[in-house]
Amino acid sequence: SALYSSLLSSNKHGKFFNKSILHNAVIMEIFSNNSKLGISYEKLCLNIPKTLGSRSSIQNLLNEGLDKKILIKIESNNDKRIKNYYLSEDFTQMVVDWVKKQKFIFNS
Repeated sequence: SALYSSLLSSNKHGKFFNKSILHNAVIMEIFSNNSKLGISYEKLCLNIPKTLGSRSSIQNLLNEGLDKKILIKIESNNDKRIKNYYLSEDFTQMVVDWVKKQKFIFNS
C-alpha cells in the first residue's frame, strides 16, 4: 500500500506525513491555515483531540518538522509572543498532490 511504501522510502516528506495519525493531523491543521496567517502552537493544541497526542507530543513533532525543514515558524505580526507554523513550499506541494490523489481515488 502507498502508506507503507511512504514509510519505508527515503522521501522525508512522505515519511513525516505518514509517521503517525498525530503527524497527519498536525500537518493537515497547518496546511488548512497555510495561506492564512499560519497556526500557533496553542491553536494546534486546541484543535487536535487529546486522544491523538499530548501537548508535549505536538511540541516534539513541531520541533522535528522544524529540524527537517518541513515546517517554518514565523513570529506573528500582531503579537510578537506568538509564533505561527507554516509548511515549507515543497512540503505544501506534496500535500496538495496527496489531496488531489485522494480526490481521484474517492471519486473513481
